[in-house]
Amino acid sequence: MSKKHPYAPRFARSVRGGLRPQGGNRDAWWRKRWITWLEELQLGARLGRGRNYAQTGQVLRMEVMPGAITAEVQGAESHPYHLAVEMPPLDAEKAWDLLCDTPIYAAQVAARVLPFAFQERLQQHGMSLFPTTRNDVVFKCSCKDWTRPCKHLIAVLCLFADAIASDPLLLLRFRGIIFPEEAPDLTPQTLPPEAIMKLHPCPDAATVPRRLGNLPYWRGTDDFRKTLEAAYHRAHQRAATALERPADLRFADDMPPE
Repeated sequence: MSKKHPYAPRFARSVRGGLRPQGGNRDAWWRKRWITWLEELQLGARLGRGRNYAQTGQVLRMEVMPGAITAEVQGAESHPYHLAVEMPPLDAEKAWDLLCDTPIYAAQVAARVLPFAFQERLQQHGMSLFPTTRNDVVFKCSCKDWTRPCKHLIAVLCLFADAIASDPLLLLRFRGIIFPEEAPDLTPQTLPPEAIMKLHPCPDAATVPRRLGNLPYWRGTDDFRKTLEAAYHRAHQRAATALERPADLRFADDMPPE
């Protein structure tokens, strides 16, 4: 007679508002390179379980900083697990000099495109944007699973791959290269209605959010871009109508009954 397995199957607790992948540019070479490294770890069934965690929004929080990705993932326990993916940052000053030596590289990075030639130049100087072996990365998770990376860490790594597909600056930040951003001009400005309309002459208002693309992270279940396009179209229609009184931008469902 065979003995029954003493352990009951455990399932992750469902959560609301978790981070979900948004697709991004799945053909981006830097995303494929990250996924290739992840698959080369020979994770077996854990890779599929980790991907499922990422798809179902089990990652509650994820923060990218130089040399580390910290996150919280909801598993089977009542409390979320705390995770960290650590990798020694590159020599930021040398990497920045290599990037700025060729202005076209810096321009591509500013446009959220990571030039492959920049990675090659880094390798020529003994650096790389990507890990090459398991020992290049330190995995930490508060779960009881003794294997590393566990499915919770894999979920974060998969979500990070999706995020850098939309914004490769997250990969540079993780490796210690922070692209400088100019401070926004917060000076109040007043424009006449004619000048405001010239800022957006296209009749199809949804073209602007389409050019923005997908967010690196999105907590909602509905498609973010379609939601934004609909809201942008409504706002544009109201703004295009010259009204003497303040425009009412409430949704129809929010209007009081007559």
